[in-house]
Amino acid sequence: MTHEWMRQKKVDILAYLPKFLQKSPLFKGTNDADNREHETIRLDLQDLLNQFFIKSATWGLERWEDLVGIKTDTTKSLESRRDAVIAKLQNPESVTETFLTNLINRYIADKAGYIISYPSEYRIEVLYHGGQVLDYEKLRQSINTYIPAHIGYKLVTITNGSLEVYAAGTVQCAIENVIDMSTEYELTIDDSTLHNAGAVIHDYKYLSISGGGNKPWLNFHL
Repeated sequence: MTHEWMRQKKVDILAYLPKFLQKSPLFKGTNDADNREHETIRLDLQDLLNQFFIKSATWGLERWEDLVGIKTDTTKSLESRRDAVIAKLQNPESVTETFLTNLINRYIADKAGYIISYPSEYRIEVLYHGGQVLDYEKLRQSINTYIPAHIGYKLVTITNGSLEVYAAGTVQCAIENVIDMSTEYELTIDDSTLHNAGAVIHDYKYLSISGGGNKPWLNFHL
């Protein structure tokens, strides 16, 4: 947190003195030492003021946790600990859907969590995108602290993705056409893609006519 009413940069005490004194090595050495001390005090005051505000508290956050009855856990991030303190300090007159939405988003990185209510079933669903929850334990604790005792809840992770489905197969269809040896033949094929195969087989007779010799001189296939 930036306290704009305080000096936000290093001070140069020589700038407040007459220019002829700025040229004096004695005054310059004395004021350089004063500048360093002044900067140390400025930063200490800035740090001290930060502890009076939960969102900027660091080493003073432990006192805030003690105030609201939270056990200090230094393994957790400062942001997570600050959110827990703020949640404890809130005292809504009624727990609304808007209140719960703001509450859960303290523990969700993209702040895109939302609530779906099922009044007739006395339950709610807490929805958020996968990988965005900062602290599941604190999220559950906060919900359990404020949600009415007769309302159940379920945490639902939303995962967005695309899925392409490829399907392949073969359809085989065959029609057997029997062609007789009638003088007229008609074959009707509809619009379907068909593969027709068939064969026409003739009965035949072999007739050999020969002369007076042993070798035939005329052959017929009938």
